[in-house]
Amino acid sequence: MKPAGFLCKIDKLGRIVVPKPLRTKYDLNIDDTIELFTDDESIILKKYKESCIFCGSDENLVSYEGKAVCKSCVAKLSKI
Repeated sequence: MKPAGFLCKIDKLGRIVVPKPLRTKYDLNIDDTIELFTDDESIILKKYKESCIFCGSDENLVSYEGKAVCKSCVAKLSKI
């Protein structure tokens, strides 16, 4: 992991500001959802991209009971 060259303070409500150059570089926009990952010493931010709960595809998604499923997996499930 390499440093991005920015230092950010946590405010009283626990928020940080992602600097504009990073938002631009990673195509982060107002109302985008960010996913948080952790390991022993790090917190990693990643732009959330909805994907099929079965195969991980992010194309041709439909919602079933609040979960994303791709049409290919729907077709496979309909054969069961």
